[in-house]
Amino acid sequence: MRTFEKNRTRLLIICQDQKLTNKLVTLLTSYGYYVDYCSTRKEGILKFKQHKQAIVIFEASLLPKFPGHLFRIFKIFSSNPKILIAAHEDEEAKVYPYLNNGVYDIIQLPLRFEYLDFSIRRLIAYDNLMARHEFLTILSRLIAYSSPLWIYFIIVLVRRSLGYY
Repeated sequence: MRTFEKNRTRLLIICQDQKLTNKLVTLLTSYGYYVDYCSTRKEGILKFKQHKQAIVIFEASLLPKFPGHLFRIFKIFSSNPKILIAAHEDEEAKVYPYLNNGVYDIIQLPLRFEYLDFSIRRLIAYDNLMARHEFLTILSRLIAYSSPLWIYFIIVLVRRSLGYY
């Protein structure tokens, strides 16, 4: 049995196919994720707005006509939404333009559970790595901007201790 982490990742599944939704929910909850699901794009956007899930799995049949529109909607509520698309082989030609517009990966149907778990873990690790990188970037900028101020204070303290003031 898998042990659950304290900070479990929350996922959103937007899918019309009830069988596929049930498979995904069962599998992903057994892997230790919190899973929200819905059957319409509008309901999915409302759930994403409310909970800001880390990863969104979208069924290909619910995709909007223009690829940029999907990513723009989710980007309103999150700076870098992680979107995966679940598609059958005959739908892949329709789905490829979405990869150029911010979708991270295509999950082929029927499901390959090992690949799905690998894709989700990779996205979570990437997200954690980017969060650390952003923190270190902000910290280094803070140090760089505040260093002239610290140098001034050190010079003033050294001069006072030597009796120049």
